[in-house]
Amino acid sequence: MRRVFAVALAQVALVGLATASDPLGRTSVEAIERAESTQALPLGERVLAISDPWIGRAYLLGALGEAGGVDPQPITRYDAFDCLTFVEEILALALSPQPHRAHEVRMDLRYRDGGPYTYENRRHFMLAEWIPGTIEAGWMEDITSTLPGAEARTKTVTLDTWNGWRRRSLFDLGDARLPVGTMDFHVLPLAAAEDALHLIPDGSLVFTVRALWDHLPIAISHVGITIPAETPTMRHASAMGKKIVRDDELDWYVRHVAEYSNWPTEGLIVLKPVEAGPTLGHLATLEAERERAQINASTERPVEAAQTDSAGATNPTASLP
Repeated sequence: MRRVFAVALAQVALVGLATASDPLGRTSVEAIERAESTQALPLGERVLAISDPWIGRAYLLGALGEAGGVDPQPITRYDAFDCLTFVEEILALALSPQPHRAHEVRMDLRYRDGGPYTYENRRHFMLAEWIPGTIEAGWMEDITSTLPGAEARTKTVTLDTWNGWRRRSLFDLGDARLPVGTMDFHVLPLAAAEDALHLIPDGSLVFTVRALWDHLPIAISHVGITIPAETPTMRHASAMGKKIVRDDELDWYVRHVAEYSNWPTEGLIVLKPVEAGPTLGHLATLEAERERAQINASTERPVEAAQTDSAGATNPTASLP
């Protein structure tokens, strides 16, 4: 595993210093100042403060692109988000020790192997590319297997799976570029979630995993990020309801996705961001996690064996990046 941030900082000679005319550096001054003012806070509080002004902003599928070529959508924007670009922007600002260079983190999360920053090299598919790619790059840690009731899963995807998918044409990628193979991972089934949600650290990414049907090459339809609140809560750019950035209590969200029927919900995958350290923010996060663990230990409930919930799903592309 490599810790990419040092590499990303070294790449400034290749990317070029961010200037007003550099599209990679067009992080808003307001967002940079907000991130700088929160650098000594725990990760969850940084996430909360950075994203507070975006509550109510529009949900837009495919909000970002390469500002030309196959996808002419802008590289950076703050007026609209889809679920993935929303969490990428928050993480870029929250994880960068130098927020004015947040674009380097953003691009390293979004593209494979540090670039090139092209449509073909973007991490389009969450389960096959974004999750394993950001884990390998050192930005994320998969903590799903540590949660009570988590279960192992396997999904195999072939080129025939891709070419038999009716939404294959949404992606302007050649057959050789499509990810194939067998993926092994853990899922927190919906039936086990109630006893595990309070254990998810603030600032974690929560992915919605749908039924692992053999004829579909994808399995994840949505992602949000947890924020400090009285009850476990997720902030996300959502296609539900008014189609905006919103906060939802995780127990409500779990019950909601359990009601889907067209494409049932398998469960959740949870990733924890890996912070550069030791920084004041990282140390504050560690202290907050210790306090949270003490509170959880004093109020721990017995966990019964979980049964897989086979309910749930909506539009399979409603939150695709």
